[in-house]
Amino acid sequence: MSILIAEKDLPLELTAEQAVELAYAAELTEVASKLQRGLPTLVECDKDLAPYLYMNLRARLRHLNLRCLYLDGRVPPEQQSPMDAGLIGTMIQQLRDAVRGAVERRVVVLPHLDLLTTSQGGLTAEAREVIPLLYENPELVWLGFKDPSFPVPRVIENLFPHRLSLLGLARTRLRQLVTQKESRKFGKQFNPWALYKHVSGVNAVRLRKLLSTLEGEDYPASPKHVFRQLRQATLGGTLEVPEVDLDKDIGGYSKVKQRLRSEILDLMSHKDQLTEATEITAIEELVPKGLIFWGPPGTGKTLFAKGMAAALGAAITIVSGPELKSRWVGESEENIRQIFHQARQSAPSIIVFDELDSFASARGTYTGSGVEHSMVNQLLTEMDGFHKEEMVFVVGTTNFVEILDPALLRPGRFEFHLYIPYP
Repeated sequence: MSILIAEKDLPLELTAEQAVELAYAAELTEVASKLQRGLPTLVECDKDLAPYLYMNLRARLRHLNLRCLYLDGRVPPEQQSPMDAGLIGTMIQQLRDAVRGAVERRVVVLPHLDLLTTSQGGLTAEAREVIPLLYENPELVWLGFKDPSFPVPRVIENLFPHRLSLLGLARTRLRQLVTQKESRKFGKQFNPWALYKHVSGVNAVRLRKLLSTLEGEDYPASPKHVFRQLRQATLGGTLEVPEVDLDKDIGGYSKVKQRLRSEILDLMSHKDQLTEATEITAIEELVPKGLIFWGPPGTGKTLFAKGMAAALGAAITIVSGPELKSRWVGESEENIRQIFHQARQSAPSIIVFDELDSFASARGTYTGSGVEHSMVNQLLTEMDGFHKEEMVFVVGTTNFVEILDPALLRPGRFEFHLYIPYP
């Protein structure tokens, strides 16, 4: 089946509300069903997406005769006074009124759960006041929105038996989110899978903003100019596309370069030329997303990762293993989660864990605080959460591959091992 789409088969116009419905219809139907049955639900999504998800869910719940109460801490202009308690204080007062005044079942929406935490995920003074209220009235059904950039304390997460993560987009739905006018910027035949490579970590609302601001001529001979605009718009944080040429900047190492090209770079380049869905998915099953570059110190393991990123046009973030560790409980794992989240938002991307053995040696061999055990578990969880169509690679560099935890070396994780010796 060809993945190319004729311009006439695309929508003429799309609002942000329509895009949210098209992108997340199944997930929103599921959330509405859970809320109708009285199951509190926590939705993890970007801040700019949350209001649109709420509006969609409110309309669905209205059909189910369920009222929504939105507690965002804002006060109508006509009710404002100099004595207002601020956003958090007002939100707590609204919550107190909702909990102690409700006599019928209704959905109470908490759009700012992350404001109840500190940067380490601990409880603020306000959070300690809020938690008893959340458990006080069994008639209320809670709908919470959580920003993926901020942790939520376990005692609050436990309130929500149903949790949903809406990060990025599904590739199968992308074809419905591009208008005819926008598709002309990519050439005469629109290839949504080629576009997905650059926007897999972007939510539907942000995607509409990006596509509506693209510049350039219609029906160009090559879409490189448009993809370059998208690349710059999706780079975030410390991520950047390196300028390291495998041939010009790294001398020798012909066998290392040959293996890197034949088993990864050439396959990815060939995939970009294909238009048949079955052929593309077959290659995606072959290409490893987890790689170990190992060998003696100073042989250019990190430099090879940069060269690979440059060849793929991927952003790269380099993380020192020892720097991930924190004295705060839970923060080391949160650091890993944030790195993966940022990389997925900025796909195509590569995460490099320098000195991977500093925290990922075989479990049971640690002599430190034991935080390494939790860090390995978090790393495994994040790697298992990848989809094959997402173009995010994870590279671990180490001098001692033999001491790494065996669970990391299983198929589907760090399955590609590249030995980089002295030149």
